[in-house]
Amino acid sequence: MHRARATGCGVTSRRTALACALLACLLPVAGTAFAATPAEVATDLTPVTVTATLSAHDTRKAPASVTIVDRAELEKVNPQNLLEAVRTVPGVTLSPRQVGGRKTISLRGMEGRHVLTMVDGRRIVATDDVVGHSDYQYGWLPMSAVERIEVIRGPMSTLYGSEALGGVINLITRKPTDHWEGELGLHGAATEANGGHRAGAMSVYAAGPLSHWASLRVSGYNAITPAVADPDDTRYTELEGGRVHAGTVGTTLKLGERQSLELNHFQGLEKRNYDDVSSAGVGYENRYDIRRRQTDIAWRGDFGDWRGQLRAYDGKTDITNNRTHGVAPTRPQTLEDKVVDGHAVVEWGQRQQLTIGGEARREALQNAGLKNGHDEATHKALFVQDEAALGERFALTTGLRYDHHELFGHELSPRAYLVWEATPELVVKGGYGHAFKAPTLKQISPTYVGAEGPHSFLGNGNIKPETLDSFELSVDWQHDGVNLYATAFRSDVHDLITYRLLQVIGPRRIYQYDNVDKARISGVEAGFGWDISPAWSWQGNLTALDTEDRITGKELEYRPKTSLASHVDWTGQSGWSARLGVQRTGTQYSASGELPAYALWNASVGKSLGAHCELRLALENLGNVRLAEKSPLFGYAERRRTVSVDLRVSF
Repeated sequence: MHRARATGCGVTSRRTALACALLACLLPVAGTAFAATPAEVATDLTPVTVTATLSAHDTRKAPASVTIVDRAELEKVNPQNLLEAVRTVPGVTLSPRQVGGRKTISLRGMEGRHVLTMVDGRRIVATDDVVGHSDYQYGWLPMSAVERIEVIRGPMSTLYGSEALGGVINLITRKPTDHWEGELGLHGAATEANGGHRAGAMSVYAAGPLSHWASLRVSGYNAITPAVADPDDTRYTELEGGRVHAGTVGTTLKLGERQSLELNHFQGLEKRNYDDVSSAGVGYENRYDIRRRQTDIAWRGDFGDWRGQLRAYDGKTDITNNRTHGVAPTRPQTLEDKVVDGHAVVEWGQRQQLTIGGEARREALQNAGLKNGHDEATHKALFVQDEAALGERFALTTGLRYDHHELFGHELSPRAYLVWEATPELVVKGGYGHAFKAPTLKQISPTYVGAEGPHSFLGNGNIKPETLDSFELSVDWQHDGVNLYATAFRSDVHDLITYRLLQVIGPRRIYQYDNVDKARISGVEAGFGWDISPAWSWQGNLTALDTEDRITGKELEYRPKTSLASHVDWTGQSGWSARLGVQRTGTQYSASGELPAYALWNASVGKSLGAHCELRLALENLGNVRLAEKSPLFGYAERRRTVSVDLRVSF
């Protein structure tokens, strides 16, 4: 069936005018050059980001709000998944999923479905908005295979297309060196709940050269986490349990001195389980199998005046459910993305570089609620980005992306960002960006009927993409071991997709997906870092949000008014180290009442046992906070007081 939007492309005339103005900026700019191009600066300064522009930039001067979680931080925190790795980053809060204690990452008040998650720039199959109550996007990669995580806050659709409204999280994998190296990690934990449930994990990573022209890298991860029962009613689970088995393998082939070919494959199986009670009052165990895989091949070349990349990849997620005691399971679902993308970066002297790229993506969904049990859509895009030095202290980045979706039409995503290096210590920057999220195949398919639960949900062939327009201004000062930074932003969100009631038939309500909401989110992110002495350092950040549902005038649900994270690190002699940290989540609005604030205190101590071995003992949630005791309205749970031991052996 042919489905297309009847009118227009959904782009306002004001934004079209802005897009034309940005195109006019994509011309050579006369002026004095910086001391070095952005790529050259990045070779001398750390940390760097490649996600903000597809070229390396010092994070302070990058045309975006960027936080890097590097390998050293990952080894100190020992996260078991992506959410644990980034939950203390500025702008990050947690969104409830209402099932099994699940929660997702929210960026600048935008839900998890509005945050694009990638691995080495490859988008993963997004399940948040397709599979109800899911948080399946955080187990795509073993943390042992991750070199760093780049968190970009703010709209990034100009480079990455759909979903990047709140921002982008990009996991950068470890790359082989000129010699073989590896790592073995063992993790054990015991939680003060149900008499002390125990969890364990093992990870392995190895990489090195096969010859002068080829290298190999492999990683693996196995973990088990028992479910934690709800102490108020043991028929329910407070925190779901599960098992994870995942692995990666990749190789890089040198095609001469200037070109390379890279191949990667990831495969994983995750099993989830939690106890629940059916509408008929029958207690049962709910079991999910989530199978993930992604295969990619990428060519890269660097020819001096220009460099480029051409890549193809295929990602797939299969989700099956079964339930005990005769309770009917949910439908199996398969989501798949097939993508071909590429870009080229051209240097225009010492003052300017131009990035041109494109993407073709085929999105498919298998679900019995769709006509013939299957639907698919093609996304095509072209983008251009210009980075220009304006004199010695200013840099302007402008960009424009055109996306065409075969079902809803097309969308333009402009962006402009100015960076002013006022002094070597002070950087002021700010800009504007537009972003969008395409409707899911369930939402936009006019034949979709979701009727597995107590209510029915219908697709809508006339639905439009969700859009966001955002402005931000930030300042960053760094001097003599002290770093202070602050960012103010405002985002206007339009055409948010939710569902509206069509009719009531007995106890069953019939809903249809539609664009019925709009919102405004304003906020401030501020933080500091202080190297107090060679042995002591202190870091902290605060995020404040002011949200409004523009239809009802009320606050948006489950957005903490404030979020704080801080920790003190100590590095002693003979390989000793320690950390004391706190994460505080402020009060939150919900339609049923206000959720109270809570704080989680954590402590850890580490000891190097020689040059290749480190042992770390951690205590999480020192105050043994249980959210359900503070309020029954929390839609997620935190682990109770937990003791964990991590052993890392490198070779």
